[in-house]
Amino acid sequence: KVGASNEPITVRATGANAVVITTTDRGDNRDTIHIEDCAYLVVDGFRSFNANRAALRVQGGHHVTVRNCVFGNNATWGLFTGFSDDLLIENNECFGSMTQHGIYVSNSGDRPTLRGNRCHDNFAGGIQLNADVNIQPGDGIMTGALLENNVLYNNGAGGGGAFNLDGVQDSVIRNNLLFNNHASGIILFQIDGAEGPRGNQVYHNTIDMAADGRWALNFLQTTGTNVARNNVLLTRHAFRGGLRLGDTNDMANTDSDYNVVTRITPDDNTVLTLAQWQGQGHELHSITGTLAGVFVDADAGNYFLNTNSPALNAAEFLSVARYDLEGGPRPVGAAPDMGCYEQSPLALSMLAQSSGQKLLRLTGGTGRTFNLEAGGTLTNWSATASFVRSNRALEYIDSAPAPDRRFFRASALP
Repeated sequence: KVGASNEPITVRATGANAVVITTTDRGDNRDTIHIEDCAYLVVDGFRSFNANRAALRVQGGHHVTVRNCVFGNNATWGLFTGFSDDLLIENNECFGSMTQHGIYVSNSGDRPTLRGNRCHDNFAGGIQLNADVNIQPGDGIMTGALLENNVLYNNGAGGGGAFNLDGVQDSVIRNNLLFNNHASGIILFQIDGAEGPRGNQVYHNTIDMAADGRWALNFLQTTGTNVARNNVLLTRHAFRGGLRLGDTNDMANTDSDYNVVTRITPDDNTVLTLAQWQGQGHELHSITGTLAGVFVDADAGNYFLNTNSPALNAAEFLSVARYDLEGGPRPVGAAPDMGCYEQSPLALSMLAQSSGQKLLRLTGGTGRTFNLEAGGTLTNWSATASFVRSNRALEYIDSAPAPDRRFFRASALP
């Protein structure tokens, strides 16, 4: 099917329970949903589980959008694409892939955007981009990718970075939250790609590596300059650290500064403290920090910056990173904050209203517990909900019968 840029074809699920079951009536039953050689097509709101290979496959074509889908416990991948340019993959959840990745974008497809996805508990990577020069046609290089506002966790027990990027160039990785991943955090490298990484911008990511994990940010087999700014690169591992460079070539090709980082390896062997690294003229504006010192409560999945965090107002201003993971403006203070969240005042907004229901969202604020109250007047309030901050947006659907006007207010507790 081919739509148009101003009139895409949309295939949308009705309600929240549109489950596409594994197929048994085709010669090729590997992938449950198969989209081939389509353009300007939108797939919205589907759920699919237990595929023989991938829940959804996009092969060829261009300008295909996959959004608001849930794909879980599939044999190989949740979502798989090949040779497809200008993809938009947003607000999906992909979990439990048994042998590989949550989302796998492959085969030289250029300009993919992966935004707002939640990939977790996959055996290998959370999100993999692999240009793969060995599969033709294609140039073996992926360019123009935008990876932003994704949350990746509990991936990599079988190896593979939370972001596993092979042959990726001239791309942006920003405002992502990665935690408790067991292989690498963000890793850019060349194995199957025609060339190694260059021209990549890694900005405002928050990474908390598991105790059995590898390094938070990795640049290997580089072929040109890559830039890292304003990231929080922390680990629970005993001797690994925040930044891994493979050799002197990677060291020369890496422009990294304004990060929270503890240990660095410049040659995939020697491990240096930040002070030792700075003594060699690197990362002169970077700082060290601990999980307890930087975040409100990392153990509970609360990666907002605490009130005394060294990451506050410590980042470099970047015109390409004016908003944080929740969409809040950056900076709020005198300078931007490091990591994916910009500390901001608590805000309450109404996202949608339909059939008497109101969808509310709380953003910003510092604390562990957030309370929501409602009332028919500004002087008569009653408790409505209490939230514990973790790594998900704080949203609430109010379905109470309402008078002509209904007011809401929110507060935060330490």
